[in-house]
Amino acid sequence: MAMHKVMTGLLAIAAAGSAAASPEAGSKATRDYVQAAGQSDAFEMLEADTALTGSGAPQVRGYAERMIRDHAKTGQALRKATDRSGLTPPPMGIGEDQARLLGALQSLKQPEFDRTYWRHQMLGHRSALTAARDYAASGDDPAVRQVAAASVPVILAHLATAQKVLASLGER
Repeated sequence: MAMHKVMTGLLAIAAAGSAAASPEAGSKATRDYVQAAGQSDAFEMLEADTALTGSGAPQVRGYAERMIRDHAKTGQALRKATDRSGLTPPPMGIGEDQARLLGALQSLKQPEFDRTYWRHQMLGHRSALTAARDYAASGDDPAVRQVAAASVPVILAHLATAQKVLASLGER
């Protein structure tokens, strides 16, 4: 699958990290949010791509397709906002913790795969929600703040779905 190859490439780019990055425009808070949001979008799409190949459950596959679609849109909105503000766009990669979670998911088989995917979705969206709400409330770049605020309802919907499925599986 072409998407899988592209998404797997994101993981390799993440390993390169931002060690070679030069001084950037924008406050540290803005740069941190842009990085966190970009990594969150990339992680959700990578996990979704993994779910499309690792699960046959219609509920998982439908949700995964939604994650790819929605996170592509939020990532594009963030890139446009950084362009308008003269900021460095979000990185094309994921963080170390996200890489560990993704690797763990990729090593699983059914039935534990689906349950773990839902757990990761809950954890990832909780983290993304905190970052987006915080930046939307107090971020110093208007374009990025607007994108953060617009992402909150999307993240809330994703989180609600993951929590509902986990509750139906007897988890919180």
